[in-house]
Amino acid sequence: MKEPTALHDLPREHAPQYRAASSEEGCKKPGLLRRAYRGARWLSATPVDWFGAAHLRRGMSVIGYLASRMRAPSRRDQRFRIEPNGQFDLQATAFLYGLSVGELEVRLASRRRQTAFLAYSTFGLACFFLVAWVRQALGTEMTASRLALTVYFLPFCALFFLAAFYNALLNFQIRVRRTVGWREYLGTEAGFLPR
Repeated sequence: MKEPTALHDLPREHAPQYRAASSEEGCKKPGLLRRAYRGARWLSATPVDWFGAAHLRRGMSVIGYLASRMRAPSRRDQRFRIEPNGQFDLQATAFLYGLSVGELEVRLASRRRQTAFLAYSTFGLACFFLVAWVRQALGTEMTASRLALTVYFLPFCALFFLAAFYNALLNFQIRVRRTVGWREYLGTEAGFLPR
């Protein structure tokens, strides 16, 4: 069988579906008949297609997928074992990770230092942004757009406070070596601040 030497020699199913414009054609407009055909085809479509229904369907399916991923429960690492009373089972956890108990305690101490640093740094950022927000809110005239901007900035500050609280809670859990709820953490007498 003869090898194809040009695009027109390829079988129809393997030929590309486009045709490059030659230098003579340049940016030539389609003919009157072709434009009339495209216009009639556009008019014969349903009004839903005029507004890009296919794009809307694809966008809605992406949003639905992301929403289902957000609602899915997070998967906790099953190798980290917790006893029924909430205590960390260091022996079983070290075995499942392939570590000695001493190595696991070193990693937990490193994680405790990391959460303490994150708790203090995010709390510092939250305080800085809150002070900047108060200064900006007090120093500007009260208009609807300024009021909207100040209200929109508050969740950003709250996010830093929540990140600080979450890391402080993790630090406390590692320190006492058991799972603890946020209410118990707030009412503790064993030292509230991360260390």
